[in-house]
Amino acid sequence: MNLYPNVISRDGNTYEILRAINKSMFTNKDGSVNKQVLGLYVAEVKADRVLEVKGKFLICKEIEDAQTET
Repeated sequence: MNLYPNVISRDGNTYEILRAINKSMFTNKDGSVNKQVLGLYVAEVKADRVLEVKGKFLICKEIEDAQTET
């Protein structure tokens, strides 16, 4: 069970999941992904990463490490 259902870790980075959308929403007739439209959507929701999980695109924003002053 995940205590933070809107958080995912990949490649040593942690991301907040802003949206989960079916991959088919951004698929062209030939089966390829329309990266231009996907990019516009990512910019619209102020995200910075797209992860693909189980046929869905997870539109995410990286959670940055806290900075402390010494």
